[in-house]
Amino acid sequence: MPSLRELQLRFAAALVAPASTEGAALDDERMAIYRTNGRATYRHALGATFAVVKRLTGAPFFNAAVDTFVAAHPPFSGDLNVYGEHFADFVERYAPAANLPYLADVARLEWAIDEASRAADATRVPDAALAALAIVPPERVPHVRIALDVSCRLVESAYPILRIWRANQDDRSGDERIDLEEGGILLIVRRDTDGMAIEALRRGEYAWLAALAQAATLHAAIDAALAADPAFDLGAVLRTHIGAGTIAAIFDQ
Repeated sequence: MPSLRELQLRFAAALVAPASTEGAALDDERMAIYRTNGRATYRHALGATFAVVKRLTGAPFFNAAVDTFVAAHPPFSGDLNVYGEHFADFVERYAPAANLPYLADVARLEWAIDEASRAADATRVPDAALAALAIVPPERVPHVRIALDVSCRLVESAYPILRIWRANQDDRSGDERIDLEEGGILLIVRRDTDGMAIEALRRGEYAWLAALAQAATLHAAIDAALAADPAFDLGAVLRTHIGAGTIAAIFDQ
């Protein structure tokens, strides 16, 4: 006799499996109802997170993509608000979307927005960050580490995804013509007191923040920034991101 765990796994697999692969024993009217409701739930949840992707592709295309994604990456949590981490990577490999090369990066931007919106609240005290840096002995400054606000996410794309995203908001027609050849963009997504902030970054600035996000020392982050942009200005970038609340803490290990 199958164990309870085995039965649960079979049931979960049957809910997301394509109809042609489902076992006859499970392919009954009740399972069909569960399956239909489950697919509708996943489509709704991912459609809320990836609203621009859905608008760009149309609902039938999006729903078919979601069904395929769910079959390949079934959720492991009952909280569908946090489901979709791998959707952008899936879209990048999804053959029917091959003629939309920017689509995966739009999905990455939407996931970054979703994660930033769900991040824990944090108290932003720019003066405290400045004070922490001021008391570090000069010989230790290269070794300090800078923690970014927990809501910060970085997104890089070879396409103008911010313009694409903005042109497809509910208050826009979506008819704006965007030249994909105009170049890519480097973005920071974070939550601030006015809501969600999405801002373009310079290449050195982006490299610096990306290094800090990986727990690099200040010295290593500066090296990464200068490699990306020899004109990188540490003082200007520090003032900007301490003032904006991007930098949450500065500490010397």
